[in-house]
Amino acid sequence: MKKSILILSFIVFLLKSKTFAQGDQRITRGEYTLDFLDNSTFITEELAQKLANTFFEVYPKMVKAFNPDATKTVILSIDTNYKKVAISGKGKILIGANWLSQHQEDTDLVTHELMHIVQDFKAMGPEWLLEGLADCGRFQYGLNNVAADWSLPSVDPRQHYRMGYRVTARFLLWVDKYQKPNTIAQLNTQLKNNTYTSESWKQITGKNVDELWALYLTNKDID
Repeated sequence: MKKSILILSFIVFLLKSKTFAQGDQRITRGEYTLDFLDNSTFITEELAQKLANTFFEVYPKMVKAFNPDATKTVILSIDTNYKKVAISGKGKILIGANWLSQHQEDTDLVTHELMHIVQDFKAMGPEWLLEGLADCGRFQYGLNNVAADWSLPSVDPRQHYRMGYRVTARFLLWVDKYQKPNTIAQLNTQLKNNTYTSESWKQITGKNVDELWALYLTNKDID
């Protein structure tokens, strides 16, 4: 039910007619454009600039690496009516203004959401994998993770790859480095083409995901 409400709220956001108000702006650098919308009164110009710079720094690299056909125009909306952290899809990112004002160093939440946009998957795969891949993007391309005190967690036997986000990201990065190079890229491609199945792990690495996880718990380094 919680996930359904979240999806519904984002659909409403996507369907809303967006008009530019005072303080909103369109920024174009080369072939990339950011429509920056903000209905709050407390996001500083410095913070807004950091968010915009994050887009122009990391998004072109992601497009080149994962999907050259991804949209070149993205809407970034900071909204006081959105009470959660962030959500994205179809070239649009929605960020909760209240949350952002309390976590001003966490500008790479945009990097995470941009990874979702550039992937542009045809169908929804497992949520834990989608969020893990997006946090791989944040780990690899993020600009301000240290200042935000954001890092990958240490391995703990109480974890599970289905936890998603940073736990899954660390696992994916380990698989990519120590088991089969380009696993992350191949998983992204299969999800984008809607060919991903539970058998994809064995096809790519020679082991199923549970075998990989068991091995990961005893070989913890990703440095």
